[in-house]
Amino acid sequence: MCSGIEHGSCRVSDDGRLVWAHVVLGPEEDWQECRGVLDARDGREPARLPLDGAASGSHHMSHPDGLHMGLCADMGQDGIPLHWARRDGEELTGRDLDESSDRILMDVHPGRPGFLTVEHHGADLTLHALDGTVLAEGVPEPSDEEDPPRWDHNCGFVDADTVIASTVESDEDPDRPLHWMLDARTLRVRDAVVYPTGRVRGHVRPLGDGTWLTYDDEGETLDRWTVATASA
Repeated sequence: MCSGIEHGSCRVSDDGRLVWAHVVLGPEEDWQECRGVLDARDGREPARLPLDGAASGSHHMSHPDGLHMGLCADMGQDGIPLHWARRDGEELTGRDLDESSDRILMDVHPGRPGFLTVEHHGADLTLHALDGTVLAEGVPEPSDEEDPPRWDHNCGFVDADTVIASTVESDEDPDRPLHWMLDARTLRVRDAVVYPTGRVRGHVRPLGDGTWLTYDDEGETLDRWTVATASA
């Protein structure tokens, strides 16, 4: 726990050699928010990158290239800065890739370049190249409701070709599907997800290997799903 911040975050690099951390250093009256990288063997801090902001929380995400580490920081009403950084020798180099500060870092996949984000208010999903260039955008299926459908803050890669995303539940149309399969290249909606047990509510957690998880509040069960294949 760091003074002046509700919570920071950290993540071990995929090769197990480094620990990336988002922390606040110094006394409260003169603190500095920063990204630091530590040697996982001895805790030595070979590099640090100062940040501008005052985040209330954050999360890290490793890029499959094995070099870059993403950081999504929550600054409340001041936005959600999105940073990617890499270690170059004894220095960290990084960029803020979201000038509007309104996108949440959601997922990456080895079979797809870049990363996936969702707009803070759920207006769209976007696939970005690692330099921030927009590769594709996806919006929810239209409906007859007065308010347009919105994506929830739960989405990601089922596999390299498929993204699963959930929409916010509607009071006007309680039977509207909540989970949707999208083409991972274009982010166009392919189909609504139809579960054999009936309508599934709640969040989805894709695992990237062709499966995803859902949690049933009423039954207090965690279910793992995959797309059914047609029998011969």
